[in-house]
Amino acid sequence: MPNISPAGAVRVAVTVDDFVLWDGLPMPDGITPLVITKSLAATLADHGLTGIYGFSHTHRLEADPGLMAAWESWIEAGHHLGNHTHLHAPLRWMSGDQYCADIDKAEGLIGSLIELAPERYFRYAMDMVGETETKHGQVEDHIRASGYQNAPITAWFSDFAWIVPYYRAVVSGDQDAQRMLQETYISSAIEQLAAHAELARKLFGQDIPLIWLIHGTTIAMDTLGAILDAFTERGVEFISLREAMTHPANFGMAPCNSEFLRNHLQRYAMAAGIPEPHLDPQLFGQVMTAAPLDGYDSVPVYEEGMLKPLAQRAGATYDWTW
Repeated sequence: MPNISPAGAVRVAVTVDDFVLWDGLPMPDGITPLVITKSLAATLADHGLTGIYGFSHTHRLEADPGLMAAWESWIEAGHHLGNHTHLHAPLRWMSGDQYCADIDKAEGLIGSLIELAPERYFRYAMDMVGETETKHGQVEDHIRASGYQNAPITAWFSDFAWIVPYYRAVVSGDQDAQRMLQETYISSAIEQLAAHAELARKLFGQDIPLIWLIHGTTIAMDTLGAILDAFTERGVEFISLREAMTHPANFGMAPCNSEFLRNHLQRYAMAAGIPEPHLDPQLFGQVMTAAPLDGYDSVPVYEEGMLKPLAQRAGATYDWTW
């Protein structure tokens, strides 16, 4: 099996976002945020990974304080928490003042748990740092004044695309679709990590420590072990977020842009005029349409159940593009 990088081992810091998923997204019976959080933590422990940072927005705590058990279980399993805002709205949907207040609201809800971590990290919702340097700078000033450092994403694989299709496959009992979705989820994680490592070499002339993202979803719970095994077989060396954050590519600031869903490394590429990696559009379509189920078409569920209500809560005009 080829290594992720032909230059040698690639260092990767694993991070988990939103183990309490956005409201409006369906989950199979018996699967709860606490179940997912405990399962992911157990898988990480099985692979010798401790002290992993989780970044989960806090909006659902307002309606269901019992969900705090998910955050607490992450700590109890030997991991750490960061701040991921309260609403999980992209900065472009809010003013700088609104966004800073949203950070503070999350701090008020889970700050006592964040404080248990060795370093205080913040992650922008969707890793979107806004459309202007002025607004971004205002938020960065607030983050630093609050004792945080931005922990960006430098490798991901569009794993959100599998959430609704996998739900359909599970609840309908479509085992062929489940297998296809699991296989493409695992292969995409591997391929996109390799693509991000290649992009880093183009940008910086060497492999850099990558900060990798996976979301706390049902399919992640069912496949994370296989992904970590595959990473190890392909020469990945797992490191702490603290170690990854010592590299200038991670603690530096890539220029802002107005595009949706571009991570930190992709923004460097856009500034340099280098094509950035994305999930293959044909595969994206195959995933989004798998295991059809009445009332659960992917785009309407994401838009009507999650994104449009989120824009409304943020006081924004909905302008998402697929």
